[in-house]
Amino acid sequence: MKITFIASYNDPASMNIAENVIERFQLVEKEKISKFKFFEKGSFKLIYIDEEGIFLDRLSIHYDADLLIILSKHMSSEGVSSLTVHPTGNLLNSSEYGGKSKHVSYTNPWYLSEYFLNLVEVLRKESSLQVKASLEVTHHGPTEIDIPLFFVEIGSNIQYWTSRQLGEKVADALYNTLTKNVRKKDAFVGFGGGHYAPAFSHYLQKEDVVIGHMVPKYALYDGIDEKLLLTLFKKSLLEKPRALVDKKGLTSKRFTELISFFEKYSIEFLKI
Repeated sequence: MKITFIASYNDPASMNIAENVIERFQLVEKEKISKFKFFEKGSFKLIYIDEEGIFLDRLSIHYDADLLIILSKHMSSEGVSSLTVHPTGNLLNSSEYGGKSKHVSYTNPWYLSEYFLNLVEVLRKESSLQVKASLEVTHHGPTEIDIPLFFVEIGSNIQYWTSRQLGEKVADALYNTLTKNVRKKDAFVGFGGGHYAPAFSHYLQKEDVVIGHMVPKYALYDGIDEKLLLTLFKKSLLEKPRALVDKKGLTSKRFTELISFFEKYSIEFLKI
């Protein structure tokens, strides 16, 4: 499994995590790929870019990789301390934050979910840290890269983005995920709930499953876009389409429409 980390010069959290990843994985600086500075050791590589990660598909880079992990800041109006992970894509008719509207990236549910669980464990051992690990639903770019990817983030203000301790925790969780064999558990696409996917975050910690793309309640306000929703299963690398449904996180109308959609396309679903 070849893993490439992406770090942005324009993002203080990205630079913080990158410094810790280089140290934790013992990466060594190599000759530039075109204009891109990079570090490497074995199957791990880290590339520095001069765009924000959400605009990665604007750049022409040849990736010799099976998985891209984009190191990034997380922003929220509350400014809370959080470490997040999520797949990317624009579920609504907007592309203000990179990618194309109504397009989603490929992602890897097994590595994404394993990273989340390792993040929870790393933070559990550091009880003095007032920081929360959280999944986030699918949002923003990039969308046009044909390699599975996900974002790992530090939130949500400059104090946290530049915290050496938080950068170390992210690097530790990445190391614990990527240096072991990740087991192929049953994988799902998630539907319902809010932006921070609390039902899915909780479910992953108690059940032996993984999750790829996640569709929040707000992305279903205009109804069911069948073409887009079917793409989510393919781009979550699911051999058999399965859906995890946060029933309490949906209106009754949308829940009924989703069930009809699942039945129409013979999609197995599980209500939580």
